[in-house]
Amino acid sequence: LGYMEPSYLIEQAVVAQNRARAKYSKFYVGCSLLAENNEIFLGCNIESAAYPSTMCAERVAIYSAIAQGTTNFKAIAIVSKLSAKPCGPCRQIIHEYLGDVPIYISNGQDNNYETHSIKDLLPYPFG
Repeated sequence: LGYMEPSYLIEQAVVAQNRARAKYSKFYVGCSLLAENNEIFLGCNIESAAYPSTMCAERVAIYSAIAQGTTNFKAIAIVSKLSAKPCGPCRQIIHEYLGDVPIYISNGQDNNYETHSIKDLLPYPFG
């Protein structure tokens, strides 16, 4: 219970979503990443006028966790107003660094969420 509940991870993703910097797209995304040791890493999308410099919430969370020495994960939650699935580059990074963990996707406004597998979202990963 607690950390293992998707609803708790979604709540944490909403916290991250509120920190997002999306002044160009106005599309705010938050992510929470649950490590094997039950530590939670947050990520939010951060946009730049130089668009290729923009970073997605999922990669912010994953890269932050790895930079802090954490490499084993249990689950990831992603929140956006449209319950958007991860973009292609994020799907690839999830595949490479998280493996087959549950991916919870929600709009963060109600108790509904979808559970996905990276194998479903990225059936033919690179590498």
